[in-house]
Amino acid sequence: MTSPQPSTVTQALSPKGQRTRDRLLAGARRAFGDSGSYVETRITDIAKESGVAYGSFYTYFDSKEQLFFELAAAVVNEMYEEGTSRYRGDDPTERIDAANRQFLASYQAHAVMMTIIEQAAALYPDLRELRRELRGRFVERIRVNIERWQTRGLVESSLDAHVTAHALVSLTDNFGYLWFVLGEPFDEELALRTISSLWVNALGIHKQ
Repeated sequence: MTSPQPSTVTQALSPKGQRTRDRLLAGARRAFGDSGSYVETRITDIAKESGVAYGSFYTYFDSKEQLFFELAAAVVNEMYEEGTSRYRGDDPTERIDAANRQFLASYQAHAVMMTIIEQAAALYPDLRELRRELRGRFVERIRVNIERWQTRGLVESSLDAHVTAHALVSLTDNFGYLWFVLGEPFDEELALRTISSLWVNALGIHKQ
């Protein structure tokens, strides 16, 4: 499988054409969600769910892979925005708790698509690279926060911010997969408090 490239036929779409392309993306999200599988979702399923003729699919996307790349990026972007902490105070423990609660709520809402993204990433090297790149957005945001807190003397200064950010993202991301995809039962409030407590302890956060 070669890496899907942006379609060359969508650079100057008419408003009607853009609406049709958007319908295909929305229909694809439903089709993937209904099947629960990247492999088993066919272009015919996407076209049918979108209310678009099969042949018209290729007017807007070069392949199922190219559409899925765009759809996966859109889902992760939504999670990135939804997982942005709404806490605006100076206490890092409050910021961490708010962000983890929002991220895990978003993960639950997008659990089916996250399952399919993980499936596809395990099967295809190009999609694995996409998964890594999308995950990097969360890592970078946390790295910046860690370095800022270290500058303020709130976080253990000996920690490498980059490695620590990767470890913390892995903790929360994998926990979300276990909870919402594999179906491990957890008490919601206990789980949320525990995740945030592990972050705070790992960072060695010092109270002001």
